[in-house]
Amino acid sequence: MQFLSLIEMMSPLRVVSIDSSEQRGAAHVLRKFSDQDLTLTDAMGIHLMRERRIKSCWSTDRHLGLSGVRLIINEA
Repeated sequence: MQFLSLIEMMSPLRVVSIDSSEQRGAAHVLRKFSDQDLTLTDAMGIHLMRERRIKSCWSTDRHLGLSGVRLIINEA
């Protein structure tokens, strides 16, 4: 519940639904970066950032940097 509350409070964060064309896009990313240890979630994020021309991304995972966007990483 705490995590859901955090997500709801974070703006301009948006939770989006995906469809089969976006799943194909993520599969393309997985194939393109097959030398990386990407999850399907990583690949979907990379695909969506490219498609939506997102310029920066908060992340705890450097894999999202493969998208070419500026990562905002909170390192402890």
